Amino acid sequence: MASSARSSLNRRAAAAAADAPWPPEIEERYQRLEKLGEGIFGRVYKARDRADSNQIVAVKQLCGRGGGPSVQTGFLELAREVTSLNRCRGHPSIVEFRNTLVDKRDGDGDSFIVMEYAGRMNLRTYMVSRGIHGLPFCEAEVRGIMRQLLAAVEMSHRAGVLHRDVKPENVVVDDATADRIRNPAPDVDDDDDKKKDRRQRPPPPPPPEEITCKVCDFGASEPMTEGGREYSPLATSDPYRAPELFLGSADYDGRIDTWGLGCVMAELLVGTGGAFFEGKTEEDVLANMLEVVGARGIQDWLGPHQPAGSGGRSAAEERARDCPEAGRLREVFPEKVLSQAGFEVLSGLLESSPGGRLTAAEALQKPWFADDDQRTDERRREGPRRRGLGACFMSCVTDDD
Repeated sequence: MASSARSSLNRRAAAAAADAPWPPEIEERYQRLEKLGEGIFGRVYKARDRADSNQIVAVKQLCGRGGGPSVQTGFLELAREVTSLNRCRGHPSIVEFRNTLVDKRDGDGDSFIVMEYAGRMNLRTYMVSRGIHGLPFCEAEVRGIMRQLLAAVEMSHRAGVLHRDVKPENVVVDDATADRIRNPAPDVDDDDDKKKDRRQRPPPPPPPEEITCKVCDFGASEPMTEGGREYSPLATSDPYRAPELFLGSADYDGRIDTWGLGCVMAELLVGTGGAFFEGKTEEDVLANMLEVVGARGIQDWLGPHQPAGSGGRSAAEERARDCPEAGRLREVFPEKVLSQAGFEVLSGLLESSPGGRLTAAEALQKPWFADDDQRTDERRREGPRRRGLGACFMSCVTDDD
């Protein structure tokens, strides 16, 4: 198994090395190990910091020239993300900023943001993997993840930062099994057979509290200002975009982020790994959302708020006005799936009216996050815990990580 894991790591390292080399001054300090992900703003790599005790870090490379799947990024994009990360520094559920570097050989060279390495998987990958292996999230696990994500967004808003792209791909996950494999407990004075047996067994499944989540990718973030500020309504991917954004609102606040968290919570409960709200067009996504959560709130909001830049009704506004006022969210998530206390959080985050939607701080004050009796009832309903993902991911981890 160790040989297989080492071969897997070597393949990922070779794939990372196939990308364009880093500038010499960056390559001298950071040894690129493997590519963790790629998006329109650039690529993220796992790397070793030679100048800091060979500590493992994540390096985000922002493409200065564009090309391929990446769009051109410059100083403004770099400054936006670094400023946001700095404002949120020190929070346990937000990736920690470490360093920034720029390729000085060209005026449009790449930029590099160095952050803590918080895990190999994003939340999307984690959900898909659990779905494939028939390991749905229990309510306690969903609560543990949501507590961390809400705390991260609450900190971001308190620091004056709108994330504007809350989705599973922008959450890094560590379910604690990787560290246990990389750093096994020291052997006690047992015979060799017992030691060998312990090394070969997969680690025990982590309790819900040990599924560590950290919000990352502040590339679309904006500073929050008091009054008069207009933002682009083109924030967040379609399945995580709040209803008011579909309707052209440029005057919004942190509740666009909490809507995204509501979508993430619904996906955790469904457990398939796919987006909860889908559609072929933006109007279809909006109609699907409002059919589930109910359109009464956003219809009331449409009274004093007209969509931006239009004399008549937009297609999205027509869809919103035609949707049923009452939704069927409780039908989708009955009490055997989600307790009443949990549903209060979910329905509050997925309130179609931005004025009635929960803020992150308000959501964290709900009884779901504090009621020990409720947790006991959930454990009785769920029965014995299911086996964790240790065995599923052992092939991804080696002792040399």
